[in-house]
Amino acid sequence: MNKKTVLISGGTSGIGKGAAAQLLNDGFNVVTFSIDKKKINSLQKELEKKYSQKQFLILQADVNNEKELSIVVKKTLEKFKVIDILINNAGIGYFSDCDTADMSRFQEMLQINVVGLALLTKLVVPHMKQQKEGLIINIASISGKVALVNGEFYSAAKFGVMGYSQGIRNELKDFGIKVATLCPGMIKTGFLDKKELERRKKLLQGKFPQMLAVEDITRIISLVCNQSKHCDIQDLTVMPF
Repeated sequence: MNKKTVLISGGTSGIGKGAAAQLLNDGFNVVTFSIDKKKINSLQKELEKKYSQKQFLILQADVNNEKELSIVVKKTLEKFKVIDILINNAGIGYFSDCDTADMSRFQEMLQINVVGLALLTKLVVPHMKQQKEGLIINIASISGKVALVNGEFYSAAKFGVMGYSQGIRNELKDFGIKVATLCPGMIKTGFLDKKELERRKKLLQGKFPQMLAVEDITRIISLVCNQSKHCDIQDLTVMPF
């Protein structure tokens, strides 16, 4: 059994929840957090049925609140002593015409998707440096490589994640810390609301693909987490086929 410890942001739904279950099955210790108390309680009950409480920890925290994130890191280290892997997964989406956009929603998305990601990384990296090894996986998107109609705001955030990831990859490699980005296409989760899905179907004129399943992504996350020491998986793009 792999006794490494993984910290996942936004792990109570979607990719984060799937990754938590996958990595628990792989034998990792898993810590995750969310701002949503109801989802936290639901996940706690769900995991208690399958896994020992010695193997996981679920906390409540806002990815934009440095004090709360510091407590998450502190409690993770108190229980498991190390943070071997950080998965920056928490994020939201905003899609709009450029000339009718609600800029406050755009700023909120940037704050969560980019600033929150960087803030949690800032708090975890010193411990990885001390350990002289670590892995950071930033969940980006195909939108971090290609900008679509009405997707310019989301792409701005995800291009930011890609740029930040490339920078810290170069900065942290001498400390034994790897940085990977995962860029999936559309995934069947609750991330895209009905209105946005209908807009995309209309835009693609009947060529709307079968969406990826959460399990497609969590298997890849497992692969990255279980890579050998002499491997360095840096960037993966996964599209519906």
